Amino acid sequence: MKKVIIPLIFVGEWILYFYVLLLVLSYNFINLANVIYVDTPGEVPITITTSISAFIQSLLLVIGLCAICFLYTKYFTGNGFFKLIKVYAWGILFALNSVSCFGYFLIWYGFDGFDLRNTELALLLLIILVSVTLTMHIITRTDK
Repeated sequence: MKKVIIPLIFVGEWILYFYVLLLVLSYNFINLANVIYVDTPGEVPITITTSISAFIQSLLLVIGLCAICFLYTKYFTGNGFFKLIKVYAWGILFALNSVSCFGYFLIWYGFDGFDLRNTELALLLLIILVSVTLTMHIITRTDK
């Protein structure tokens, strides 16, 4: 039974990583497209949260993935070098996401002021908070 469960856990770990990686990349590409595309006159930005229900779904997705990633990083499995690779992969992913989202925050809202009623801003701030929290969690857990 152990010969079946261990490979499934191994594959599941990497599926989770690539799922989170795809979500992070797609969110960052949407923000990058907004930065490049909206500079032209008369263009409107690409929005993720077009309605309140889409905003709530996005919030639940971010909070749910945060909880899953927090629990996963709290109980990393593996020994030695393999565990170290996972720690660095997750840590770099969340650190780069923190930096890029903070950069988009400065570009979009930092210079002109911002309105907290904007759902895109609330989602961006939540993603920054989640990424920084998970990065700090990984750093403190692996500092031993």
